[in-house]
Amino acid sequence: MLQETIKVPKSNGGSASFSKLFVGLPAMSPFDWCDVVVGFPGQPPVKQRMSVGDAVLYETTQDGILEVRASAIHGSGADFTVTQVSPRPGFGAALVSEDPNNSPFTDEERARIRSSVEEVKSKLESAGKHSDEQLSLISRKLDEIHMASGRLGRKDWLNYVAGSLTGLCVSAAFSPEVTKSFFQTVSSAFSWVFTSAPALLQFGGVA
Repeated sequence: MLQETIKVPKSNGGSASFSKLFVGLPAMSPFDWCDVVVGFPGQPPVKQRMSVGDAVLYETTQDGILEVRASAIHGSGADFTVTQVSPRPGFGAALVSEDPNNSPFTDEERARIRSSVEEVKSKLESAGKHSDEQLSLISRKLDEIHMASGRLGRKDWLNYVAGSLTGLCVSAAFSPEVTKSFFQTVSSAFSWVFTSAPALLQFGGVA
């Protein structure tokens, strides 16, 4: 497991030697909290206010899932421990289909997908089976799924959802029980669009 602690001065940024993951420190309150920006080339950044011990999980297309944990906050900046939680790269692209019936979603359907995404987030948070860091990572992945519905046809989108969420569960090392519960929650919320909910469970390896 790759791990390195980096020192980031206030209003500056830094990276661990084993990854291009960027950790920026735009603002802070000495010895109390810091506003952190975590990003990777070609991917959207994550912004979060952190105290000592708080962590952010970030999925990259090259280095798998990385954890950035605030290990110290001092007068001149903050220290962050960057750990490669899983070396498995994330699913950054969809499998594009030539199927002529692979029609795009309507605006109404995309709005309903957004509602289903929020339903999944709410149920997972209420279930209490995931850490705050895992919930944040899942939330970003679900947001990506909603955004993908605007550029992919129905069949391609379903392949993207199955592959993306399966890769997330494997990379984040969810237990079999948590993985099964996760896919059941997703399948329930998106049952209106999935041709067959059990198909998603099979993709998830928990059928």
